[in-house]
Amino acid sequence: MFVGRLPNGMFPLGIVFVLHQHSGSYSAAGAALAALMLGITCSAPFRGRAVDRWGQSHTLIPLVVVQATTMTAFLLAVWAKPSTLIVIPLVAMVGATSSTLGGSMRQIWPTLVRSARDLPAAYALQALLEDLISVAGPLIASALLLVAPPMAILVFAEVAALTGTTVFATATASRAATGRPARGSSLLGALSTPGMRTLVLTLLAAGMVVGMLYIAVPAFTQGPDGESAGTLLAVMAASSMASGLLYGGRTWTSDADRRYLWLAGLFAAAAAPLALATTVTQLGVLLAFVGLAYAPRMISAYLLLDDLAPADSLAEAYTWLVSASAAGTALGSAIAGPITQHAGPQWALAGTGAVALTSYALVAARRETLKHRDPRP
Repeated sequence: MFVGRLPNGMFPLGIVFVLHQHSGSYSAAGAALAALMLGITCSAPFRGRAVDRWGQSHTLIPLVVVQATTMTAFLLAVWAKPSTLIVIPLVAMVGATSSTLGGSMRQIWPTLVRSARDLPAAYALQALLEDLISVAGPLIASALLLVAPPMAILVFAEVAALTGTTVFATATASRAATGRPARGSSLLGALSTPGMRTLVLTLLAAGMVVGMLYIAVPAFTQGPDGESAGTLLAVMAASSMASGLLYGGRTWTSDADRRYLWLAGLFAAAAAPLALATTVTQLGVLLAFVGLAYAPRMISAYLLLDDLAPADSLAEAYTWLVSASAAGTALGSAIAGPITQHAGPQWALAGTGAVALTSYALVAARRETLKHRDPRP
């Protein structure tokens, strides 16, 4: 899964560098990057649904083959003449055929662990690997630029996608996940249960908090301490990863819905005082507390899928949660930009607290939906 999903951390940089090298335009590169993310986000639930319905081997390998073909066409088009009318649709198709290995991995974890008590640790491991992808991808891309042209980034990434996906989809556990045809399922798919809608809405809000911090923190540290923005965000990420491993490695006796409520409250309590920070050190301490609650909350959401997702829709349900978090990050960044520009970073930080508190209020108000038990055949 890790190898097959490395392109998620490499494609954005690779596409920007390739298009800028051949067209000299950052506008074209930005438009292509937006097309890539739009393709990934809009297609994710449908790719997850395909895995649930037709099985992993029958879905993952055709997807990655189409993506490799499309990436080849994109590179040829850029090499010949980087026309926006040709390049943008090809990049969108590359995103639309992206890996669904995350949802597929989530689908087969119950068959790989010794008992259900080990699932939190398994989900924590997957969450850690997902975070490492966002770090390893750009590092590999930067290393390749030292010895090869930008196109090498996209070639390497696509080879990783083909290799990782093929090995994954031909493994015994993946081949055993053959899927089932839908029988009278709702058009909403995984979102047909109230509990799933609660998770998606609240994780959208959690993603918004992170997206707003990506804008507010660099603006807050402008001046003598401007270089500390990356350090502060790294502190939050490291705190999240460490708490995720500790949370996942422990055996819990309380219900997952109760833990999700408490963690949403802790997340809101950590985000609420961010606007009160007046120094970089104060903000760093507060961000560490935000990170402490973030990963365990995500792991609890993954655990709740077993009860809340409709039968045979685990892959699709997982992609909805990931897409909601990613969409929230993009939305939060878009909102925080104008706020920071016109009112200052303190107001953007105040906005993160408001969004986190709203998310907690939503979880509290809809807690009963998280207790729903979907009957399984």
